This record gives sequence, structure tokens and C-alpha cells, in this order.
Amino acid sequence: MSLLELRDLSAGYGDGFVVRGISLSLGPGEFVAVLGRNGSGKSTLLRAAQGFLRDVEGRVSLEGRDLFSLGRREIARMVAYVPQLSEPVFEFTAGEVVLMGLYARQTRLQGLGPKDAKAVDEAMHLTETAALAEKKMAHLSGGERQRVFIARALAQRTPLLLLDEPSLHLDISYQVELYGLLKRLQQDGRKTILAAEHNINLAAAHAERLVFLKDGAVVLEGSPAETVRAEVIRDIFGAEVDVRANARTGLPEISLVTGGRGQ
Repeated sequence: MSLLELRDLSAGYGDGFVVRGISLSLGPGEFVAVLGRNGSGKSTLLRAAQGFLRDVEGRVSLEGRDLFSLGRREIARMVAYVPQLSEPVFEFTAGEVVLMGLYARQTRLQGLGPKDAKAVDEAMHLTETAALAEKKMAHLSGGERQRVFIARALAQRTPLLLLDEPSLHLDISYQVELYGLLKRLQQDGRKTILAAEHNINLAAAHAERLVFLKDGAVVLEGSPAETVRAEVIRDIFGAEVDVRANARTGLPEISLVTGGRGQ
């Protein structure tokens, strides 16, 4: 059974659909990356996949259950989300924000137990945010805030993790560390991951399947070896690139051609 399944999904914000007719299925333990230009519908797809949008047609299923028949806490037990932009939580400390991942799946009468404290500690250790626990979010850099939001999602202890451009505010070393962490979480069987990403090389190096969006529709889906080709990048991103095999992994990676199109 698929953990997440989209069937003929169209979604938008009240003034027309941004994504149209998308079908996508993720089985337990998969790592899938969604790629496309800005405005292609990557963020809309992630938001629709967890029931954040009302202007929706088609079907979304979580573990075979209709998403739109589930309450928010039921969804929060299955799906954790890392947004692209920092949320307005600047009056809270980093530790308090990570705790919010636990409150998302609990009733008001539930207290936090030893397992909850362990989940928070482990999430902050994995994301290297433990030293930030007492600091206000307003005092953190964009990259530090992003890592705190990832820790919050890990503390939620869901089988499915959705990330919207997780590398956006991170420097190169943290990008590599973050994707290394995501890969470990996938490989040890704890997480199924769907990430919207702008960095093609990061996605191709870590996700087994790439889904390319153009104008709100899926135009190509497959392994990095099948999909990361110069003509594909030209058609979808309007950029001229060289594609080569990484010397260590053999996976495809791209570099921009100096001068871009027409050179």
C-alpha cells in the first residue's frame, strides 16, 4: 500500500489551479524530490498533499485513507512538514519551537512524557540545534531557523516527511549535512521523504526518484540517471548545462554553461 497517493490532483488558491492533474505515489521508505522552476507548483503540491488548501480537485490518500476525511491531528500523526519560509514564531525559543512538533499530534489534555523528551533531544541532536535551545528564534540566522524547523518535524515522529526547498537558507556544508541526514532517516526505515527542491545536484545525489514539474503539471518522472539530461534541463529550466557523472557516486550532476542560452 502507498503511504501517500495523489490521483488527478488539481489545486490552487481560489483564483485558478496552480497544479493540474497530478498523479504521484510514494511507498514506505521512498525518497522522492520534486523539481521545477519558481512558480511551477512545487510548494502548492506539498500544501495540497497535506490538506492545507481548500481549492482542490482529485484524491489524496494517506495509508489508503482519504485525506479530506481526516482531522488535523490524525494527519499530524502521519505527516510532518518543513515550510520554505520561516514562520512567525520569533518570540519563541528554538527549544519551544521543536516542542510544537509534539503538540501538533496531541490533545490538550495530554502531557509530555519521557518518550516525548527523548524525541525532542534526538531531533535537536540530529540537526545540531541543541546549543540553540534557549535562544530566541529572532536571534538566529536563516540557516539556524531552518534547522530548527527540521528538528520540529523530526520530533513529530511521523512516517512521512514533506520539505519545501529545505536547502534554501543553508550554506553548502549544511546543505550536504542536511541531505545526508535525510538519506540516513530514509535508509534506516524511519522516514518516507518528499522534498521540493531547487538544487538539482542535491536532489539527484540523494533521491531515488525525481519528478519534474512545468506549468503545474508533471512532465517527467524517473531515476536521476533517466531524467537528469541536458535537453530536459533546457526545456524545463531554460538553462544550458553540461551533465557528467560524479566521480565518486557515478550519479549525474550538472554545471551551467558559461553564457547560458545561445552560447
